[in-house]
Amino acid sequence: MSENEQWYSNKDLFEQISAMQGDFRDLRSEMKETRNVIKKYNGLREELGVVKEKVERIEAKTEGRKSVAEAIRLWGGWLFALVTLVVLLITKI
Repeated sequence: MSENEQWYSNKDLFEQISAMQGDFRDLRSEMKETRNVIKKYNGLREELGVVKEKVERIEAKTEGRKSVAEAIRLWGGWLFALVTLVVLLITKI
C-alpha cells in the first residue's frame, strides 16, 4: 500500500466515530450505575460499622457483669466469713 492511499474512507471513519460515541454513552451510563452501587455499598459499610460497635459495647457490658458476678461468687464466702469473725470478736469483748 502506498502512502497516498487512505486506510479508511470518510464514510467508514464517520461510522466508526458514531459507533464509538454510542459506546461512550453506554459506558457513561454503566459508570453512573457503578458509582450509585458503590455509594450504596459505602453506606451499608458505615451502618455495619455502627452495628459492630454497638455489639462490641453490649458484649463488653455482658463480660463485665459476668466477671463481677464471678468475683462475688468466688470471694463472697470469704467476705461473709471475715465479717462474721469480726462480729464474733466484737461481741466477745
